[in-house]
Amino acid sequence: MIRRNARILSTLALAAAAAPPVGAQSATPVAAHHAEALSCALKDFAALRRDPTPAELRCRYGVSGPGRFGLAEYMDVPVYQPATPLPGTHVVGVSGLPGPRRGESFEAWEWRVLRTEYGPEARRVQRGLDVLQSGFAERIVRLEQSLAAEGIRFGRRETWRHPDRQAFLFQQGRSRPGPLATSTLTSWHSRVERDGRPAGSAVDYDVPGSQMRRFHEIVRQVGLESYGADSNDPGHVFLPGEESVSPMEVAMLRIVPRVPVVTLATGRPATESVTRAALAELREAVRELVSLPRPAPRVEAVLTHRHAPGVRSHVLPSPGH
Repeated sequence: MIRRNARILSTLALAAAAAPPVGAQSATPVAAHHAEALSCALKDFAALRRDPTPAELRCRYGVSGPGRFGLAEYMDVPVYQPATPLPGTHVVGVSGLPGPRRGESFEAWEWRVLRTEYGPEARRVQRGLDVLQSGFAERIVRLEQSLAAEGIRFGRRETWRHPDRQAFLFQQGRSRPGPLATSTLTSWHSRVERDGRPAGSAVDYDVPGSQMRRFHEIVRQVGLESYGADSNDPGHVFLPGEESVSPMEVAMLRIVPRVPVVTLATGRPATESVTRAALAELREAVRELVSLPRPAPRVEAVLTHRHAPGVRSHVLPSPGH
């Protein structure tokens, strides 16, 4: 089945527009394409009628393809999850975050990233506070003072993250060896100002497991947010309320089903149970598709869990209104 899908992709690639060469660096970390790539006139929510359709909302955010689109399962921010074997969950419609190139689908963006050879910048780790959004940096100072006062042992692991480094981490467990390291190409670590200056709104910490629960309590006390002590990323702290999504937009987006988070255990949405055999097949699908002759194809539909044996899904409950 996987080889058949790879042959289909090879055929589609002949008619598809070629992606930029592997190894090419992004021109700017600012993803301005979100406003430019819209092929419809719905650039403002005022242009939508009272009850927009899911298709109109997709048009408003400039996303197309067979993947999932809607509010993230864990917070009120719009995301798109490509229909790829080991997909990411990527934020859309928020300024200052990385994104596909103009006219490029999110599916094609993932494949381009998986085939790119990144330079030294992808391995550089930033730990300073000067590369964070100013208001967020002030709260981080208060957080660390509070942690120290309570005797919580912590190490600041990473602050702002270059988009190339985020993409490099996304490769791990997909096109590079190792366990899955991240489930997104649009991390809050990588936010920038309009002029391209770093303005991260996330920090990663190393904290002993025995003190992790109290760590998260203090995080909330200083007005910050985290994914929780039992999450895939327990040391991740970010600034809530900075999604640049208005309450009216959130209300409209609630007509679209929530998008489940991709787990780092399987690389698939949390609404699925994946056998070891299916996981091995999905990883093999990634390897085969990434190894297709360059240039990488701009392909919408690639491979979904329905093609892999041993993968079962359940319906994600609708969010409350």
